[in-house]
Parts: sequence; C-alpha cells; structure tokens
Amino acid sequence: MSLPATDPAPPKRPEFPYLDGLRGLSAVLVVLYHTYLFTGLSGESRAELPMLKEFLGWGYLGVPVFIVLSGYVLMLPVLSTPGLKFRHGVWSFIKRRGKRILPPYYAALVFSLLLIALFPVLQEKGGTQWDSKIPVTWGSTISHFLMLHDFNHHWIGKINGPLWSVAVEWHIYFLMPLLLLPLWRRIHPAIIVGALTAASFWLLAERAFGFVHPWLVALFAAGMWAAQLTMRQQTVRAAGPVFILLAAATVGCAVFRSDIPLPTRGLMELMTGLAVAAGLVWLGRRAVAGRIPRGARLLQARPMLFLGLISYSVYLFHSPLLGLANLLLLPLDLSLATHWAVMTFAVMPAVLVLCWLFFLLVERHFLNTRQRHTVEAHDPAGQPDTGLEDAPAVRN
Repeated sequence: MSLPATDPAPPKRPEFPYLDGLRGLSAVLVVLYHTYLFTGLSGESRAELPMLKEFLGWGYLGVPVFIVLSGYVLMLPVLSTPGLKFRHGVWSFIKRRGKRILPPYYAALVFSLLLIALFPVLQEKGGTQWDSKIPVTWGSTISHFLMLHDFNHHWIGKINGPLWSVAVEWHIYFLMPLLLLPLWRRIHPAIIVGALTAASFWLLAERAFGFVHPWLVALFAAGMWAAQLTMRQQTVRAAGPVFILLAAATVGCAVFRSDIPLPTRGLMELMTGLAVAAGLVWLGRRAVAGRIPRGARLLQARPMLFLGLISYSVYLFHSPLLGLANLLLLPLDLSLATHWAVMTFAVMPAVLVLCWLFFLLVERHFLNTRQRHTVEAHDPAGQPDTGLEDAPAVRN
C-alpha cells in the first residue's frame, strides 16, 4: 500500500457520492448515542439499560469517521496539483475552510447560549448529563468564540458538547498546509502516518492530553494517505486485506477492552479511524474502476444523501435540544425504558427536523459551488425541490 509522494495523479478529481451517506450515517450514530446518554439522570441509562449500550454506546465513534473523511476529501484536490500544493495558495484554503465551517459553528454557539438563557431548567444542575455543559462562564464562552476551548479540560465540554471536535478540526486545517503537506513532499506518507499513529499509542499509554484527542491528527493524516492511495496509478492489492485486518482488530479491541491497558475511548477512536481509512482506499479503488460494492450503493440512496447533506447542522445543533427535552421529560416520572423510547422515537426525529431548518436558515448560505451534487441527486431534473441552491456532497 506504499505510495511515493511524487506519484502522478489523474488531472480530474473524481466524485465518491457514498461519502455523503457515510457522513450522514456517522451523524445519526452520534445523535443516537447522545439520545441514549441524555436519557434520565446521568449514568442511569447505562446502569438500567445495559443492552442498549452494546448497540448505542459506540456512537461517539462518528467523530473519528468525520476526521478521516475530512483528510480524505481535502487531499483529493491537492493530488491534482504539481508538488502537492493548494491550487490557490494556503491563505485561500484557510479562507475557504473558514467560510465553510465557522458561520454555522458560531450560529450554533449563539443558539446554545440563547437556549440556556431562555430556559431556567438548563441553568441549574439536575443530576443529568447536561450538568457537564454548565455553568456558562466568561472563560468557557470566550474560549468557545476563539475556538480555543479544546485546549482546556474545564472548557472543552461546556455549552454545547460536540463543538469541541469542530475546534480540533479547525486547528488541524492549519496543520495540513503548515506541517503535514511539507512533510508529505519529503517523507513517504507511510512513515508520517506510522509515526503519528505510534505517537498516538504512546499518548494513550501515558494518558496524556486525552481530553483534546491528539490521535485525531493521525487519523486526519490517515485520511490524506487514503485519498492518495485511492488515486494512485499502480495497483493497491493490499487495500482489502488491510481493511479486514484493521476492522477485525477494532472489533477485538471492543470485545477485550477490559483487558487492554489503554483508555478504551481513545483506543477505539484510533482503531476505528484507521479501519475507516483503509476501507476508503478499498471502496475508492473499486469506485474508480466502476465496480462500486452493493453496500456503498446503499450509502448513495436518497435518504442517506439527505442525511449527509445536513450532517454538519445535525452535529452542531442536536445536543442542547436533547438536553432540554430530557430535562422537560423528567417531571413526568416515566420508566427509564419509556423515557428512552420517547427520546428516541419522538424527540430525536423532531430534533433532526429542527437541524434541517437550521441548515436551511444558516448553513446553506456558506456552501461552495462544488457542493451542489447532493441537491441534484434529490431532483433528477436538476431543480432543487427544497429551494436550496447550494448543497454539500460532503461537508468539506
């Protein structure tokens, strides 16, 4: 699976629509996980509904999937330029990333603060998972606006929990042109990804900086390498076996996690991300050859494309709404199973609708011209039936 950084790449950037479905699926898994987490009092769902934990408790793994996809998608256009450089320069890349990511992020942050201000039940600790998001302090608020909250374990989970990973990804955007790509031009990518992965395992073993998830840098780089391997001219025979091996290793880590002397969450994020990167190579090579597997075709189905379309808004917007709904349901004194069922089958669909409205009101105004393919997929005639002029094939 090796590839020199100077390998030629086809001039035309291909489209991989199944990436939309994968992003949408990851967003839904995150929401299902948070719905389970927000059900009842803090830790109650895990204690009284342990069987659900085996299915829903891994939803946080959507985050490493997002990071790998970001590295993959952002590397694809770089591969078509001489010397692996951004076509319009580094500053243009940062501006495009900022335009795409920051306005919806700040809108979600402001909305979360307004929601907390308007509902007194969100301002007081009540023994639920929401307690970790409050109190809202000047430090947590300013750090969120500066996107520096991921550097402080007291602030990283405040106000709106999922926003921490947006800050991490924003910082990785600077690492890509300033560190990763310069190394890419001089050192074989296998060495770079291997070194970052080894450093990630060392940090996990030392339990150092775990709150900021430093292994996500390795996963972003793995996504970059996956894109390069996908588009290389030579055959990549090991893609399938490596994917199966990493997927099996990930499952093994999940099954025997209590016997592994590493933090479970970080280990599972790292292993899942590496397996996804290998899977993207396998899928991408087959897609380029015109032999898309059936499973990937399911990811290209219209409902999955729609979920991919709104996935960033879903990720940004869902957490405070779930927290509020859980607090409002507590006085009804429902059984925990009933409480979870209401949260999952009534509240969660309503939250997804509100996230779609957030997309219509905010996010769609900050999409780039390349991200219209999903809307076209929703309307074969080429005219969006939702009034959306710009819709993302992927968030990036």
